[in-house]
Amino acid sequence: MSNIFDGIQQNFNTPTVNMQPSQQVASNPVVKVEDSIPSSAVKSDTLEISNNKPEKKEKKGIIRSFKGFIAGIKKFFATSGAYVKGGAKGIAAGAIGGSIVYTGGAAINAIRNRAVKGTDKVIKKIPNKALAFVVAAGALVVNLWTASLNATQKQSEIDLRYTGLNNNK
Repeated sequence: MSNIFDGIQQNFNTPTVNMQPSQQVASNPVVKVEDSIPSSAVKSDTLEISNNKPEKKEKKGIIRSFKGFIAGIKKFFATSGAYVKGGAKGIAAGAIGGSIVYTGGAAINAIRNRAVKGTDKVIKKIPNKALAFVVAAGALVVNLWTASLNATQKQSEIDLRYTGLNNNK
């Protein structure tokens, strides 16, 4: 064995090695925190209270306030216009895509039904109504997502033009 741990001092009594597993230790050693960690190493907490008040908001001049008002109106109309345009475009794309899917599914189902008309085979029909609805809803969602991105870009351009880069002041 090595002698690495020979210099360590123990502050409590250790049980002897030759005890039987069925025997219990009669004395339970008690170790206090103060004995294992010296109190000089622990630093006390401090609290500093400052009387600094939050900064007051900078007052805007009449021109900057008027520019902010105009920018707000322009942002409202740009945003609502982008969403109306995106919604109309999504409805149109959904109607076209949905009708193509519905018509294609109906044609495939009709052809398959004619092919097995005289036999006892039962074929599974394509759920063309459900697929058409999914395609139409997907087209609407995609176009509304694009409209959201376009509206955000227009708002940023209006902010930059009317209020400048520091628009929070």
